[in-house]
Amino acid sequence: DKKELEYIKNDPLVRMLIGNDPGHYNFTIITAMGVITEGKQGTELHTAIARLEKERGVVTIRADTGTARSIDYNANKIEEAVNAAVELKRPYGLVGYSQGCANEMNFEAMMISGTPDQQKVITGEYGLVCRQLLFSAANGSMHGPATEAKVHQLITMIEEFLKYQQGYFSRAFISTTIDVLNSGLDSSAFQKFLGGTKSFLPYASRTFWREAQHLPHIPTCVIRGVLEPHTTPESLDMLSNQLTKQSGSALHDSQVHVYDAVGHPIYFKNRNGRILKSTDMGGAIQRTHHWSPLCEEVEYVSTDRDREHRVFDCAKDRHIFPFCDVNARFGIIKYADVEN
Repeated sequence: DKKELEYIKNDPLVRMLIGNDPGHYNFTIITAMGVITEGKQGTELHTAIARLEKERGVVTIRADTGTARSIDYNANKIEEAVNAAVELKRPYGLVGYSQGCANEMNFEAMMISGTPDQQKVITGEYGLVCRQLLFSAANGSMHGPATEAKVHQLITMIEEFLKYQQGYFSRAFISTTIDVLNSGLDSSAFQKFLGGTKSFLPYASRTFWREAQHLPHIPTCVIRGVLEPHTTPESLDMLSNQLTKQSGSALHDSQVHVYDAVGHPIYFKNRNGRILKSTDMGGAIQRTHHWSPLCEEVEYVSTDRDREHRVFDCAKDRHIFPFCDVNARFGIIKYADVEN
């Protein structure tokens, strides 16, 4: 229909469909991946990152964040990566995945409230210019409070069971068992694990957002997903059904809901939250699952059904290419000087 074609042509948003001019961007990406990651040695999105560097000259530095470590520990690791990026004398952007979004938000808050040198790292000539949040867990997850309630019930059940057993064992055996349990609970590994998972709990999320500060001029892009039966990895079936049952909503990617995975705080209202909401560019909800940035990393849990449905073979470029291109389109990311 010629009339329809003319209508579409005259729509100014159609111009956004035209690709950016060829050339390299004067830009560096700092990535911080999820709660389970190999940090600097990680391979998440490595093929897309390689294509982005080849086509646009964008260098990517992986922050050496740790598995199940606190957001403060990971923020310090992101600071190390950012200091390396500043040495390249290029502006940079933050790309967080899952809990990595909370880590990067915490990093930014630490720099703003830090020393003049730390503030310069994000506000200087080669400072922070944009953010990308992939399936953000910065607002926590329903898995957190649900698991906490189950753990409390489990502890009560164990206590009732052990009380009954007291009459069958000696005092020495009981004391030894309690000492072993206390040693395990007091161990460094267990405490680090608790520190890394508490960010999923509502009280920890509220505490973070209450104290956080963020720059008011940094645009935030987000990717959110809702999974479907044919796009759900078999290893996430139970987790997905569990989250639907616990929350009463199926609008999630198996780990975070679409109304939580945004670029601003949801459950705490203050000035900083309003600033982040004003810079949150949003994004269409995609038909995918929480593990869509992964491929080789989850090969050991892939099943025949996953390979038949090719659930891990989804487009990887969408996680970083549109983020770079849209910010370049509006001049947030500059083109590199060819001579330099």
